[in-house]
Amino acid sequence: MAIFSELKKYQDMMDFCGKCGDCASSGTQITTAKRHVTKPCPVKNVLGFEAYDARGRILILKKLIDEKLDTDNSILKWAYTCTGCGSCKETCLAIEGGINTPLLMEALRQDFVNQELKIEKHQQILDSILQNNNPYNEPKEIRSKILSGRKFNPDAEYLVFLGCTSSYRQQNIALSTIELLDNLGIEYSILENEPCCGSILKRYGYKNEFETIARKNLELFKKNKIKKIIFPCAGCYRTFKIDYAELDKISIQFYHLTEFLDQYFNENFYKFKMKHHKKISYHDPCHLGRHSGVYEAPRSLLKRIKNSNFIELDALRNYSHCCGAGGGVKSSEPDLAQKIAVNRNEEAIEKGIEILVSACPFCEKNLKDGLNGANLEILDISEVLLRSIEKEMESQIMDDSESEIKIGKKYMKFLAQYPDIFSDLVTGSILDFAIYVKLDDLEEERPLCCFNVLRTENGIALKSGKADDPDLELAVSTDAVNKLVLNDTKSDYAKQFGIFYNEPDEEDGWIDFVLHKRTKTLIKMGYGKFAEEAGILEDEDEI
Repeated sequence: MAIFSELKKYQDMMDFCGKCGDCASSGTQITTAKRHVTKPCPVKNVLGFEAYDARGRILILKKLIDEKLDTDNSILKWAYTCTGCGSCKETCLAIEGGINTPLLMEALRQDFVNQELKIEKHQQILDSILQNNNPYNEPKEIRSKILSGRKFNPDAEYLVFLGCTSSYRQQNIALSTIELLDNLGIEYSILENEPCCGSILKRYGYKNEFETIARKNLELFKKNKIKKIIFPCAGCYRTFKIDYAELDKISIQFYHLTEFLDQYFNENFYKFKMKHHKKISYHDPCHLGRHSGVYEAPRSLLKRIKNSNFIELDALRNYSHCCGAGGGVKSSEPDLAQKIAVNRNEEAIEKGIEILVSACPFCEKNLKDGLNGANLEILDISEVLLRSIEKEMESQIMDDSESEIKIGKKYMKFLAQYPDIFSDLVTGSILDFAIYVKLDDLEEERPLCCFNVLRTENGIALKSGKADDPDLELAVSTDAVNKLVLNDTKSDYAKQFGIFYNEPDEEDGWIDFVLHKRTKTLIKMGYGKFAEEAGILEDEDEI
């Protein structure tokens, strides 16, 4: 009889499950604060049986602990059908943040591995990582072959960590990342003997082997005095930022490529334009979105591309459906992984999307495997940006960027001088500001520039770019900005703000906004006071 010492650590968490079924609802919709979510479990959506959703898995895990279910090959196979995406957590209301089913499944896998109950394919991958520094059984000597012998400055500010999948399988992502950074004039280095991050071993349940690799890698970075690392791979990024941090204190700054580029383009304006008009959408990688909280940066980058129409999928951000490749499913259950990818691609096809963009080599690979001849192009975000950057317009870009920088900085400087505009907001409130030239730009979500304002304990903090989870987003025309910054009191600013909202005019100026929280919630957070002063809200007590 198998021993479940790791799994038993989370028995209290399992006991919170009320068996409501929100983690896998089929044919019904789950109401959340912002939207309706349907069928959150990608595995259940393919295999159909309750054993594969979070509720069913918890019931089985309890039976295993209570010795009411034998551990055999069918249970071992079942244990590796979970992608670990965490979508079920987003719809679970049993505890704050939801029951962490991926954590439970990883604990079960650890128990299996500790008792030598292993899948042969996974053992082969472990052996390859230990011997070749990659999971693909490729010679470690050819890892840097794509660099064509290029030498890098070891003292560069940034290290680019390409990852195993980009180095050996999706080399197009490694090459586009390198070329894009080169075009921008970014100085960086790449380790000659870049190691495997070990992510897949943790997902398989090889905890001890993973921790050994993690500590070894952290020591390598310390030895090379690495301070900042850029990752084009969402899996590597999540592993370093979250999993490594659980083992040791880390002073290194980790950036996913999208975070780095979004920050860079907020300070250094470039233009992007597709050669032919395209409908583009974005698939949130689980490791980058749900696990690491990076949602806005990739969207901000894609919305910069002219001659394209950015369209959101229905299942997006923290409710995004998994591509199907995570948690070891791609290696142990490739047919299942492909069917999940087919479902995800179908969501894009139904909306007429022409290019589905992701920010993860594994997502790109699996989504491509799930095309089945469909008329849909799957690209990494580095490829899309490289394809659309307007290199030949360099001098014009700099001229255009000056106006964008000026209008954004002018508004930020004004708000920084009058922090009392935000004095009624509770600490932690955050709102986005997006500046537009025309109403048409608003309809197409093409802002000239963006910044966000965070209410701190002692005042406000302003930062370029959009926040990942703002309370609301303000859309302000350039004409409105130029007039708003002439006010010298909060009262005058509020009154003119209200005029631009209540009496919008294409020529004189206009303001619009999108709420990301319920009106009553925003009023409790203090937004109602300013809205009332601006004449947008007549009496907050009546709401």
